[in-house]
Formats: sequence, C-alpha cells, structure tokens
Amino acid sequence: MSEATTGMMSDWVNQMLESMCNDPVIGELWSAMKMGNQSTPNAGIDAYRVLGLDKAVADDQVKKRYRGLVVKLHPDTAGVKGTEFLFQLVTAAYQQISRERGWR
Repeated sequence: MSEATTGMMSDWVNQMLESMCNDPVIGELWSAMKMGNQSTPNAGIDAYRVLGLDKAVADDQVKKRYRGLVVKLHPDTAGVKGTEFLFQLVTAAYQQISRERGWR
C-alpha cells in the first residue's frame, strides 16, 4: 500500500472517529487515545483513563463500567460502524487492570 493511500485511510478513520466524539464515553476514549499517541512511543495508555475511572475505584465499579462499555462499543451492538478499535482498546484496558488487581 502506498504512503498516500495509507495517509488517506488514516485521515478517513480519524475523521470517522472524531465524528463519534459527540457521545461522552466515546469522546473520553478518543481523548485517551490522542494522549497516548502524543507521548513517547513506548508509553502506554492509562487503562483507568480509557475506562473513565479513578485508580481508587472499587473492583465492582471497574467491572460494571467495563460491561457497560462493551455493550456500547461491541461491533454487533454499537449501531455505528468503526467501533472495533475502541472495543479492543477498552478490552485491553480491562485486561491490564485485571492483571494489576490479580483477578485472574
């Protein structure tokens, strides 16, 4: 794939995702993704910020928030195309938190 094509596809995806930012939850996720992209290349995205939670929140609140986001962003239930990446981002954030908290 040429650089021009890659650039056009990247621009299109960014425009599509930005148009979804009217939803406050998706807007928070987009903001977290942008923050992660602007920092150093090896820096990760704050899993708690992706889920829109504070690090001190109780385990049951993390799980409840995750379940709500999964329903909202799952490609089969979102009602909007293009949520696959956000769904994967939320899932990765939840997995990171579950490892940190020793749930598995």
